[in-house]
Amino acid sequence: MQNSRRHFRDSNVSGGSLVRTAVGIDDIAIYIPRLYLELADENRPEKPTEFSMARKSDPSKYLHGIGIARMSIPDTYQDSAVLAANAIFELMERNNVRPSNLARIDIATETGVDESKPVAAYVHGMLEQRYGKGSLKRTSGVEYKFACVSTADALESSLDWAWAGRSNGRCSIICATDIARYPLSSPGDPTQGAGAVALLVKEDPRLLTIDPVIGTHMEDEDDFWRPLFSTTAVVHGKHSERCYLRAMEGAVDNWAEQAVESGIIKAGPGESLVDHIGPMSFHVPYPKMAEKAFAYLLRHFWRGLPRWKEIVREIGDEPKTEGYKKREEFEKVETDYMKRFMETHQFQSEYLDKVADGLVHARESGNSYSASEKSCLSMLLETKAMKGADLVGKRGGSGNYGSGCKAKASSWTLQEEWAATAKKFGHVEKLRHRRPVSLADYEILHEGKPFPDGRKFVAEPENEFVLVDVTSQGYRHYKFAD
Repeated sequence: MQNSRRHFRDSNVSGGSLVRTAVGIDDIAIYIPRLYLELADENRPEKPTEFSMARKSDPSKYLHGIGIARMSIPDTYQDSAVLAANAIFELMERNNVRPSNLARIDIATETGVDESKPVAAYVHGMLEQRYGKGSLKRTSGVEYKFACVSTADALESSLDWAWAGRSNGRCSIICATDIARYPLSSPGDPTQGAGAVALLVKEDPRLLTIDPVIGTHMEDEDDFWRPLFSTTAVVHGKHSERCYLRAMEGAVDNWAEQAVESGIIKAGPGESLVDHIGPMSFHVPYPKMAEKAFAYLLRHFWRGLPRWKEIVREIGDEPKTEGYKKREEFEKVETDYMKRFMETHQFQSEYLDKVADGLVHARESGNSYSASEKSCLSMLLETKAMKGADLVGKRGGSGNYGSGCKAKASSWTLQEEWAATAKKFGHVEKLRHRRPVSLADYEILHEGKPFPDGRKFVAEPENEFVLVDVTSQGYRHYKFAD
């Protein structure tokens, strides 16, 4: 049966309403490197691991402190372009997307491979090895960069393109791809990872439609950056956490203003706007950060409601800045207060229902920068589908953050075929189909050094695109390894 084209009205238009075609994400494909480094044993968190012993640290702090058990590690033949090409190729093959029906392939990354040539161009070349030379010459592509939030920017651009009526029945693909890398033995060492996630964007999608209200909050901050001369990032951890929380709250407030004004959501007496949002995904540098972001948003939207008064009776009044001479003193008390809030049954009920399932990806794979939020969304929806959750017509939300800094907040609605689509992601199976890497091999891969025993890689490629070589002038060559 052919679906009738769905529309919705944007009432926030001067002089009347604008009818927009329903556009959103039709399918998701994720690529996860097949190597991982174990930080902590989930069954025995106190058991020392090779990594924890080398770093002279307690392994339980990785699992309970930041929420990570394993980090995905790219092999010698993998860079951000390879990760992207593999995710996109799977997405195209699974959905029988032919090059002639593909208008755009846009890439979001902060670990590009060239200062001029975008990852999108290299990906075009790899895909044409499978679909034929020149098969994608009518398909546009560009690379987006704004730390980890660039995926939201790329998706918004693709949505605007479709809402403007320019798709003419063609679809687009957004792919977020990154390799998160910090100096060895630095505080960021256990928060690395890698991966790519590809989104098929089209009219009348099977998975979810996206609301035409997108919240934004942007500032100029020095919380995180990677200089041109460096392969690893510089991060001011505590400052970056504050920027994340402040920007996310600002973006969600901006989204809420638009959602209420356009009539998409209306909270009744005693209700919060968050009550009208089901599954939620956030940018995840590490799982505990996303959990904390959700807690701060709940507090923000619950203040003044009867339920918050109940929480105050249970854990006490919120600390006030005027009661402390130093910011550090207030922040410590504030952190302790939020920890108590996160232990309440009210918070735990919301968190386990709406957020927790998606964070399993980050626990098992680590940080993937621009790919982290949509990777966790993939895990969240696949898990909900496998559990048999009835979410047809349910509105969900996404919160993206990029250091520097900017946050974006958006909402979406799950469609009739969401569960059948999500069950085919294969996300859990990909996490299972991996092998551990030794600390010595991890450090060699991290530093880009040759293996002392002459090996060219750790794991044999399996029907995937690989990096073949980099010339003396820095040009990269790729092939598909059968």
